[in-house]
Amino acid sequence: MQLPPDVAFPPQIDAVTYRRTHAGKLMIISRAEGREPALSDFFHFESVGTHPTGLFVAGIFDDDRRGHMKASLVRNASEAEIAWWNSART
Repeated sequence: MQLPPDVAFPPQIDAVTYRRTHAGKLMIISRAEGREPALSDFFHFESVGTHPTGLFVAGIFDDDRRGHMKASLVRNASEAEIAWWNSART
């Protein structure tokens, strides 16, 4: 089966570029639209590695626990989300 010629593939990014782009950022797990955020959705980006299925990011979550997940499931937190996270932690 061949894909139609007008199908656009998402740009590929390597681990080094991803690390440079996200270093020191507060990130959030991409959840369903309309779902209220939770403190456990946020983490501080720590590292990224390659896997046959794509990139995996690692970070420090709430209560100083470390975790990892596919890069396609997370994104940088917006300014509004960062403000919410800061206020919810106090």
